[in-house]
Order: sequence, then C-alpha cells, then structure tokens
Amino acid sequence: MGMVTIEYHNNPEEIRISKSLKNEYGIVQHRIILKIGNWSKEYLVKMDDELAENNIGIPVDITKTLTIPSEVPFEVDLTGRTLRLGPVIGFVAYSHKKHLSPKRLERMKGRFSSYSEIGGLIFIFAAKEIDAEKKVIHGYYYNPNGDKVNTRWIAGTFPYPDVVYKRHPIDTDRYNDLIAQIGDKVINSYYFCKGEINEYSLVDNELAKYFPYTESISDVEQVEKFIDQYGSVYVKPRDGAGGQGIFHMTKNEQELLVVTNRNREKTVLNNKDDLQLFLRKLMNKKYIIQQSVSISRENQNVDFRIYAQKNHLKEWVCQGMIGRVSKKNTIITNLKYVEKLLSGEEAIRFLFEGTAEEVNMMKQKIYTTCIDLCKTLDKTIGNYGDVAIDCIIDDHFNIWILEVNKLYGYDSLIKMKNRQLVKTLRTTPFHYAKSLAGF
Repeated sequence: MGMVTIEYHNNPEEIRISKSLKNEYGIVQHRIILKIGNWSKEYLVKMDDELAENNIGIPVDITKTLTIPSEVPFEVDLTGRTLRLGPVIGFVAYSHKKHLSPKRLERMKGRFSSYSEIGGLIFIFAAKEIDAEKKVIHGYYYNPNGDKVNTRWIAGTFPYPDVVYKRHPIDTDRYNDLIAQIGDKVINSYYFCKGEINEYSLVDNELAKYFPYTESISDVEQVEKFIDQYGSVYVKPRDGAGGQGIFHMTKNEQELLVVTNRNREKTVLNNKDDLQLFLRKLMNKKYIIQQSVSISRENQNVDFRIYAQKNHLKEWVCQGMIGRVSKKNTIITNLKYVEKLLSGEEAIRFLFEGTAEEVNMMKQKIYTTCIDLCKTLDKTIGNYGDVAIDCIIDDHFNIWILEVNKLYGYDSLIKMKNRQLVKTLRTTPFHYAKSLAGF
C-alpha cells in the first residue's frame, strides 16, 4: 500500500484526489465513503491536478470535532466505494486523564521506534477518556516529525480507532460500547485476574492441562484435603501482584502444618483452630489454593518467564525467555526476591544439567506449550496479543503454567541489559495492531 498525507480544503462536500492516486487505486467512483478509524462520511470525488501526488484533499470542517493530523502518513485501502485511511490505533496506557501529559508520555517514545513501518494515526489515551456518547476518545497522538516533547505528543479528540491495544483495564460500559463499534479488535481484550483463569481451567479441559490444580479457598477441610493430596500447596490472593500475600503450606516431621510467607518467616499451626484462625485473617480478600509444582535446587526455586506476542502476520511467537532463581528458602521469584536472572537456556541447565541438544529441546517444548496456551486463550476467553507467561518445569519434565500476565514490566530484561528484546516487546504489538486493522 502507498502512503498519503492529508491536505485540508474548505469545500465540505467533496474529497479531492490527484491523478496518480486515481490511477494507483483505480478510483472510478463519483461518490465515495471516506473512513478514518470508525468515523465515516460520504463525499463527492473531485480530481485536483494541483494536489501533490501523495496528498489527499479532505474538508477542513472535520477538524471542528475530530483531530485528524495532516503531518502523519496514512496508508490507503479502497474496497468497493469505501476508501479507508489508516491504520488508526488507540493505545490505552492509563486509567485517568491526570496521568496524561507530554512529559510523561515521553517515557513511551521507545514504543514508536518502528513507527516508519506502521504509519497512520496512533494515539495514547486513558481508559476514562472514552466518550461513549459522542463516540470519541480524548488523548495525545504521536507526531513522528516532532523533535521536542511538546511537538512529539499533541493533544486531540479522536474517532474510535480501527484497533485498541490495551495495557490498562477499561470499565465494562466503555468497553462494551467500544467493541459494539469496532468489533473484536481490542488486543488483550479481557483482563482476567490471577485466580480467574485457574477457575476457567476447572471446567475447561483444554485449559486444565496447563495449570496446577486450583480452587477458591472455602474452609479448613478443603485445605487439609489439598495438603493430604499434594503434599504442599500455595495460598495466593486471587488478584494479587508482586508476590504479596502468598503463602506456602506443608507438613513438618511432626505432621504439623508449617506456613511460610514471602519473607521466609515460618509459622507452625498446631491444630485445626490455628488453621481456622489463619484462614479467617485471609477472608478480607479472595484467596485461591493451588497444588505446589515448584522445583528447587539447593533450596532455591526456579521459574521461567516467556514473552509471547502476535506479530504482523497475526501469528503467536515467543520472543524470548528468562529464568529466575530465588534467594535460598524463598517461596517466590518476584524480582525483589531473586538471587539471579538467567537466560532461558542457562536456567534449564541450572535445573537439569542437560546437553546443548537437550536444553534446546526443553526450550522448544516450553515455547510450544506457551503458544498452545495462547491459542486456547484466544479461543475461549478473549483476543490476546501481548502476554508474559510464568511457568515451572517439574522433576518429570512437565511444564506447568503459573500465571499469564497482561500488564508486565521490563525491569528484569533491563537489569540483564537485554535492550533488543525490550525494543521488540515494546514495538511488536503495533505491528500486530496494524495487521488487525487491515493494513
């Protein structure tokens, strides 16, 4: 597809095209429907010999209600009588307008390092800035020609886009209005919490095979049954993050229940009453109980984080993998409690000391499992395109998924100086968004 830029004119009834644009796209229509994002209007088509060959003339009255920048290049798609300019991509980065400012958005600049391969109108917005009544979104668009903070990020009011890339939850009413207009084109559409996906796995055989057995906590008898069946369990907040509120439970040699928190502090529960009291303290939050599948070497837990994304072909790919080795006797591998970060291959060798071929086979098995899981999520829960998957390998070489993260950070990769992977992770979702938009 060729690229065009917009040139505004004063006639509200027509769009103007150059001879080269007419020839390139075979435009023979006298009246055409112009579509930008989810906004559209029918216009008379007029040839304009004075128009630059890479420009398209559009009525300036559009700008009374919408921001359609004239300095960004758009691709053109003509299907029937509908001429689309795009892609138009909305990026949900925050919840409230107060978090949006050019200075703060400058942190996002790295996400646009491959903008020349994408083009179009990309704007960043806060979830609460969706105006469902007027079908517009307030935010800031990225100006590729801006050489300063205040010229790179320009405030505006935009039409509903072709695609939304969601890095922050959107409330139900606004989300439902959005998909009613643009369809199933929200990347990372549904924000399930930690325990929710495990609950889905209880009733979905396709999901069940990936996850340790998990239930919502209900009573003492349930906890005792879990420990008798699995030997040790984890108790986690249903919507927790950062390892906060996680406990490990197992029995000691005296058959007494030992509870360990993330700070390695141990509490012995001597009887059912102690267990009941412990559970009662948790009941101000929703908790899950989960079969323990953790594997350790020299009292250090090891897990893996796999970064999976859809590319410009709309195909799932694993972009990379790291291993996290916890501090001794620590029950979690959150960055604060990690002794060392390793490449995926190094972490596999740390666990199993295999040959190069065996390590590569295990890596490919992990990647295949993660991609299969992502395809299952697409089929059963929502439309996804950018996730970080935490998993464990047990002593029998089984792969268990612990968590699927939609809003993940890059601190571990930055600490490992893997800046190329960070760049890939930040830019790839926009390539997928462009493809999903049909450009």
